[in-house]
Amino acid sequence: MGNLCTKKQKENKVEETKNEEALKNVKVVFVIGGPGSGKGTQCERIVNKYGFTHLSTGDLLRAEVASGSERGKELTAIMEKGELVPLDTVLLLLKESMLAKAADSKGFLIDGYPREMEQGTRFENEVTPCQFALYFDVSDETMTKRLLGRAETSGRVDDNEETIKKRLKTFHDITTPVVEYYEKEGKLKKVTAEQGPDEVFTQVEAIFDEMFKTESNELSDAKVIFVVGGPGSGKGTQCARIVEKYGFCHLSSGDLLRAEVASGSERGKKLNEIMEKGELVSLDVVLELLKEAMVGKLSETKCFLIDGYPREMEQGTRFENEITQCSNVLYFEVSDETMTARLLDRGKTSGRVDDNEETIKKRLETFHNQTQPVVDHFTQQDKVIKVTAEGSVDEVFTQVQNFMNSKSW
Repeated sequence: MGNLCTKKQKENKVEETKNEEALKNVKVVFVIGGPGSGKGTQCERIVNKYGFTHLSTGDLLRAEVASGSERGKELTAIMEKGELVPLDTVLLLLKESMLAKAADSKGFLIDGYPREMEQGTRFENEVTPCQFALYFDVSDETMTKRLLGRAETSGRVDDNEETIKKRLKTFHDITTPVVEYYEKEGKLKKVTAEQGPDEVFTQVEAIFDEMFKTESNELSDAKVIFVVGGPGSGKGTQCARIVEKYGFCHLSSGDLLRAEVASGSERGKKLNEIMEKGELVSLDVVLELLKEAMVGKLSETKCFLIDGYPREMEQGTRFENEITQCSNVLYFEVSDETMTARLLDRGKTSGRVDDNEETIKKRLETFHNQTQPVVDHFTQQDKVIKVTAEGSVDEVFTQVQNFMNSKSW
């Protein structure tokens, strides 16, 4: 029995670690505002423009109850007694929902949260830190006027003057310490929300654009070398030598995708499904993984080799537009005959099913069709360093060193 418990505890620990990893780099914005502040309307606009996922604890609780699950039944019993749902349950629902959507979302808006301090501190300790708290600041007079205007068509029983007054008092009593706390932490973004939705969203856009710009600026000083070469060009071997001698960080989109799948994260599971169907992983996901890996390694190095990238033009242009400019493209130029001979030789021991003459011919054709425009594009920008890679590993690395030593990395 003891061994079974220990095994279960280990499995739970592994699952917790995977979950923490999956949510480590997600963007979370708390959205705070009184009733009638217009935060719901603004959340919709943020979702549409920035690809965030909108989560409301109230919606999550109602959905769980409606699902008829055991937990839903327990929640119904709690709410029917007029008791408060435990914060543990609320946090669990938020975490589960975020894990389910982490692979496809640019970030999360947690709407009407935190209502009081413990909700905020426990979320940041147990789920992930927020980027900032977005506070829609509106006078009580304006909120009252908006709610009374809504009452004419909403049919909501709480949209009357006496109830509105109580709701506003409760909001201020509970939320003022939260607002003050995040202001002191330098994490409060205040939006004056007295005007119409368009004017308010202009302020919101400035805040979100700044957040993405700041993130991009983290990598603006990074030195990036794209490494391009056909199958059997020897670029993997040369990358290993560059890493060893010059301390670059070697990143391969294929390795990153495989690592994400192996992690067992929600994103990894979705990627596995895509790859098992033989479908292509979206470029959005590839760029996201590259960006996360680069940001994660910045404390160790600012120099990156992006191996086998870009394979085609869109990959290159989007990387430079959305992450950072590449310094150079290291192009290992080898004849098809040499690459074929190397791959067939490798096939004797590699056990790789694609190391056969017919498949090699197709792979080389695909490489030339896709990659030649990339080489041409960066040649026009004077960024391509052509390495004649017909010789031995040492001979090729001598050319690589000539280039590397000519730069200040």
